[in-house]
Amino acid sequence: MIKPLNYSIMDVLWSPIRALSAKKIMVMTLSLLVSLLIYNLFTYLAFWIDNDDISTIFNVYAFFPFYKMIFGNLSAQFLFYFGILCSVLTIMLGFTGVSILEIEIIRGNRFMSPFAAIKFALKRFKQLFLAELGIALFIGFIILLFMLFGLVGRIPYIGEWIYSILFVIPNLIIAILTVFIFAVFCVSVFLLPSVTAAERKGEAFQSILETFSTIILQPLRWCYYTVWILVSAKLASFVYAYFCYRSVQFIAWTTSITGGENLKSLVKSSMALLPIRSDVVYHACNIFPGVDFSFSLVKYAKFASHGPVSYLMAFMVFVIFASVIGYFLTVLAVGQTRAYVVIRYLKDGYKIDNEEPEHAVKPRSEIIE
Repeated sequence: MIKPLNYSIMDVLWSPIRALSAKKIMVMTLSLLVSLLIYNLFTYLAFWIDNDDISTIFNVYAFFPFYKMIFGNLSAQFLFYFGILCSVLTIMLGFTGVSILEIEIIRGNRFMSPFAAIKFALKRFKQLFLAELGIALFIGFIILLFMLFGLVGRIPYIGEWIYSILFVIPNLIIAILTVFIFAVFCVSVFLLPSVTAAERKGEAFQSILETFSTIILQPLRWCYYTVWILVSAKLASFVYAYFCYRSVQFIAWTTSITGGENLKSLVKSSMALLPIRSDVVYHACNIFPGVDFSFSLVKYAKFASHGPVSYLMAFMVFVIFASVIGYFLTVLAVGQTRAYVVIRYLKDGYKIDNEEPEHAVKPRSEIIE
């Protein structure tokens, strides 16, 4: 039985529970790992083109070169930012996969597989890309117009007068509109995948229209829904991280009873191979930024070992940690999806849960009470 929607904040409050699904976390974690792989590939290519010492950089940053990168070569800068773009789009595909899983549950189908969700997300890549490209091109067009208008100031005698007269109307109005569009462009990373998953026809223009109308017509509601989603996602991911931490300790302790202390040492040495002193790990193990309530992994940094099996175990521990970040992002995706469904009803009177599932396994009457 699938609980019907209330079309209120109550539908959003349960996002951390709705996100605690193995297939949703798997889809999001997989996209996170692929995104990290793409980021590393293009970042190290940029270092190579910039004639930097790759081995030295790898010894410092390993697979997490999340530092302010400065490249002297223009091609290296292009590769680096192109890698960031591809990584963000990959994360958005993960959001789309999680969103379609939640949308199908809302429609009455809880049996959609994670592989079907991934296939759906890949199918909607063109829609996501064109929607983001359309918004970006519009912003770029406005910037170009302002750059051309700047040439007016070079006209002798009257140029600065024209610039001053038109500074408020229409320039300020256009600038305010552009800043708003840029803000929507930033938040579209989280909202657009949910809109895309809910759209049946896969039209980029319709996704742009629904994204803007959601924020324009229900700005306060969307904002406080999003604030709650972010807060609950951080709290829930901290609890999930703590349980993963204690579970790894439990496995190491119980298996060492019969397998010997070398198994416990293997787990410790594998954790030492990971960047456990990084800011990402610190914030994942801390309940909220600025609040000193956390657990620490730094004590395991002294058990370093470079045997082949230690690297294999380090990869397994890394996947567990990636699932922590994946769960945080899953809560964001599920929360935004449920928020969009509620707001879509409040602004248009349209109930997405009345739609037939796209990937139904059973008749709707057998699933919904």
